[in-house]
Amino acid sequence: MKNAYAISSLAHQFSKVSEKIDSLAMGVQDTEQNAPDVSEVYQGLLMDEIEHLQILTLEITKLVTESTDDAANADEGDGGSAFAAGDLTTEKAGENGADEGEGGSKGQAEEQK
Repeated sequence: MKNAYAISSLAHQFSKVSEKIDSLAMGVQDTEQNAPDVSEVYQGLLMDEIEHLQILTLEITKLVTESTDDAANADEGDGGSAFAAGDLTTEKAGENGADEGEGGSKGQAEEQK
């Protein structure tokens, strides 16, 4: 994997920040009713750590995406789709549960004349 060392490093930080979040969440819970001022401090710190976790998540996602882009590029010859060209745009007779005589494409074409 291309960015294995960087991903590993960020995952380690992710683990450490998660432990801080757990500790701060317990602090909020413990102080919420008895010391609202202290609880607000804990909540501020908790939100900061959650922001750090979000940043780490985005960075890990970028690195993993970069690592897998090389493998995805090898499959780009067919556009990376499971559908053949035209599969999603070709209209089939009787589609949407209507026969051509019951408001299907022929009936609509005659109404437009």
